[in-house]
Amino acid sequence: MRTLYTFVDFFGAPGGLSLGFEMAGFKGIGALDIFEAGMETYAFNFPESKVIVEDIKKISVNDLKKELGITSHEIDVVIGGPPCQGFSTIGRVKIASLARNGTWKLNNHHPRFIDDPRNELYKEFVRMVDGLKPKIVVMENVPGMMSYRNGEIVREIIEDFDSVGYIAQARILNAVEYGVPQVRKRIFFIAVRKDLKIPILWPKPTHTYFNGMPSAGLLFEEKKLKPAVTVWEAIGDLPSPVLGRPKIADVPLNYDKEAFSEYQKWARQDSKAVHNHVTRQHNERDIKVFSLMKEGDKWKDLPEEIRKSYGYRDDIFNDKFKKLKRNEPSWTVVAHLYKDGYMYIHPVEPRSITVREAARLQSFPDTFIFKGSRTDQFKQVGNAVPPLLAKAVALSVKKMLENIK
Repeated sequence: MRTLYTFVDFFGAPGGLSLGFEMAGFKGIGALDIFEAGMETYAFNFPESKVIVEDIKKISVNDLKKELGITSHEIDVVIGGPPCQGFSTIGRVKIASLARNGTWKLNNHHPRFIDDPRNELYKEFVRMVDGLKPKIVVMENVPGMMSYRNGEIVREIIEDFDSVGYIAQARILNAVEYGVPQVRKRIFFIAVRKDLKIPILWPKPTHTYFNGMPSAGLLFEEKKLKPAVTVWEAIGDLPSPVLGRPKIADVPLNYDKEAFSEYQKWARQDSKAVHNHVTRQHNERDIKVFSLMKEGDKWKDLPEEIRKSYGYRDDIFNDKFKKLKRNEPSWTVVAHLYKDGYMYIHPVEPRSITVREAARLQSFPDTFIFKGSRTDQFKQVGNAVPPLLAKAVALSVKKMLENIK
């Protein structure tokens, strides 16, 4: 009797979406991504999954099937978050201009999303779906798609899935409503193969967050929801990190405090040590400024003489410095964290957060260890789908699969 549903993850590094599906009881067959450090992390944390480090544009569906040892219609779910570089307003305007000038040979001056040359990776994702014919597809991306041109892009993506035999729906989900200690909105597409004739199911929130207050304003039908997990409930039990050292990405540390929240107990799991907990190097001026800041303070809240000493423009760098609040969820952790961590200043210690602290805010358990340089690790964490959000989606997908007769 079959016990585990299977999935393949495209653009899988470092494995947040995959981890969520595995936590929901799925089995990963394979993952593909071109990001070497991210796939080193994936291979370490998913040793039973086939890892393919390759440009998706350079691999055929048949070659992929051979590598994974599968046939069409065998995989239950295809998951992934293909980068859509042509989505931004600037990108769309630029492409339309190139089309008018004849640089890009398109059928019209307002190309469909799948025809936009900057969205090649999305097009390849659809090609893999068409070739593998999974029962269900889960795709995630930036939430701005929903509002751009009154939802035009979302409609086009749904039409693209329809053209390869799938009925799709889209919905914006906020990670904070599923137990992630971070306000992070993402758009998810769930598509089901037409011949299966089953309804699309979406996860219901388990946590609530209103107006900056984790448990304020509960409506009567929402009283069963838990309050949002806060920054301190997420990272307050971690030991002081290793002080920043060049080229040092990981020094395992012992836990020296008891876990004091349910989230911390969950995050520790069976981990024997704290990994990826090394700080950036900060100069004396930064440390002094961090110490002066109150929780929630931004660049604009700093005294004028301090702002002038850095020389950044106030109108551009409003969030250049930003100190986390202990008693609220974090704001969105972004991939830019790998370049500049000053938007994520620790609420108690005068420093920016570590990779492990960022991972806790993204809902990666401590057993999930990141590989590569510290820069690579920050990039992986910032780009990842929060595993607890992915798990919530995966549980809905599991119910859908159980409805197949």
